[in-house]
Amino acid sequence: MKHLCLLSSLLILCGCAGRVRHSYEVEAALKSLDQVISNKEMIEGQKENRILRLRAGISSAVSDVERYGIYNDLFNEYFQYNIDSTISYAYRKIELAESIGNDELIKDAVLDLADRYAMSGLYDAILSLFGEYDYQWLEEARYLSILNTVYSNLSKSSNDLVLAMKYSRAKDVYQQQLLSTLNDDDIGRIFIQTDILLENNKAQEVLDLLLPWVASNDPALEDQGVIYYTMARAYSMIGDIENAILWYAKSARSDLLVPKYEYRSLYELASCLYEKNDIERAYTYITRSVQDAVRSNAQLHKQFSYQILPVISSSYDKFLSQKNRAIVSALLASCILLFFLVILSVFLIKERNRVLVAERQTKESNQMLQQLTDQLQKNINILQETNQVKEMYLGRYLNMCSEYIDGLEKYRTSLRKAVKDGEDPMTALKSKEFMEKALNDFYNQFDATFLDLFPDFISQLNELLQEDKKVSYHSKERLLTTELRVLALIRLGVDDSVKIASFLRRSVSTVYNYRVKMRNASVCDREDFENRIMDIGTRQ
Repeated sequence: MKHLCLLSSLLILCGCAGRVRHSYEVEAALKSLDQVISNKEMIEGQKENRILRLRAGISSAVSDVERYGIYNDLFNEYFQYNIDSTISYAYRKIELAESIGNDELIKDAVLDLADRYAMSGLYDAILSLFGEYDYQWLEEARYLSILNTVYSNLSKSSNDLVLAMKYSRAKDVYQQQLLSTLNDDDIGRIFIQTDILLENNKAQEVLDLLLPWVASNDPALEDQGVIYYTMARAYSMIGDIENAILWYAKSARSDLLVPKYEYRSLYELASCLYEKNDIERAYTYITRSVQDAVRSNAQLHKQFSYQILPVISSSYDKFLSQKNRAIVSALLASCILLFFLVILSVFLIKERNRVLVAERQTKESNQMLQQLTDQLQKNINILQETNQVKEMYLGRYLNMCSEYIDGLEKYRTSLRKAVKDGEDPMTALKSKEFMEKALNDFYNQFDATFLDLFPDFISQLNELLQEDKKVSYHSKERLLTTELRVLALIRLGVDDSVKIASFLRRSVSTVYNYRVKMRNASVCDREDFENRIMDIGTRQ
């Protein structure tokens, strides 16, 4: 048995090493993310097929306007998927829009290119691009959003305090102008509001805003990643790492389903899991994050991922080493255990016979009956309330125990005689007659004793019950129903349902249902019913 326990422990260690316990909700979110990661080829294949179909339509387009629409669809497919391709199609859109001579298409294409520049950190190129085209940009929400992003990033990255303050003021101006152009229910407005709150360390207000909104709205898949990422940041700021992991996982899942490779959620999730010592998952996620950053050519994404990759990779190597050692130890223990099990099996087969089986069964029966006697004695001790209770119960139950011991001795003698005479003792051992009679005598003794102690129990109990729920009882029988025995035990101070169930040989659920039923039938407060039961016998 010792070897078996050792093997089990080692096997569990091998399976669980490096894996941290999370809440059910968090673990479900991580498993859902793992499933999406495992379906990477299928999701990417669907994406590439959409791109191929769009490319095939370029040559068959019957007009420049139709071709522009295809370029726009390809731009959206490559958005946050591959930066170089996204920029390429933005340039194509500009060229084609200028050839058509449509100012609205030109503005749309220029804003797409500027948006990509903003995400790539090419801020000078953005300002140059806007200066190149003479349009009234200020009424354009996208224009304001891009400049808000530009000056926000510049204010955070500038080492010059004066310049940083200048950029911050410019950001505030464009931010307020952008807010004035957006409707209250616009998702872009919510993004800006949460950014402002996070910048001012008002994480709880972010959660107060987003949690009800998420509960009452079904955001598009493209927006889920940003919304959930924002919620994760808020939870991280207030120190709730478990909820931060939950929402980073949901955000990453949404990003990978689009799919897009320019994101922060999976990197942040890997960092949180590393801090929680969930090394295996952290390594899986940071590896995928680096792969996606390289594929999309997202420089900022690669920078963040490369910073933590060596740290997690080193810890993962140590984790694998420990896991391999545990596996070797488990295999060695299993071989040793198998050897001893073979020897033990041979020995048991040779030594087993009918007499040993009979003696073992007799011993087990005696142990079971002795346990019953011990339990009866414990129940007697528990049911003591006053000197009167002690004297009456000890007298009756010690006498009953003596009768049980005599019965056990007779039972044991009959089994030995059966074995000696060559009879099969299993017939007697299988019979439940002895146990059933013992239990029946025990409960009869319990009922009689309890009613001697509390002769007015039934009448005082009925005072606590509704008219149609009162108990019918014939005093001459001096027997209690199971429901009444439950209440009797409560009156004697036994209020644990598990102990009551054991005493009455009933299931815990049955005892619980009896207690609930009697509470519901009471005329007093349900919560006070059992306290009133405890008062029975003390009232004059």
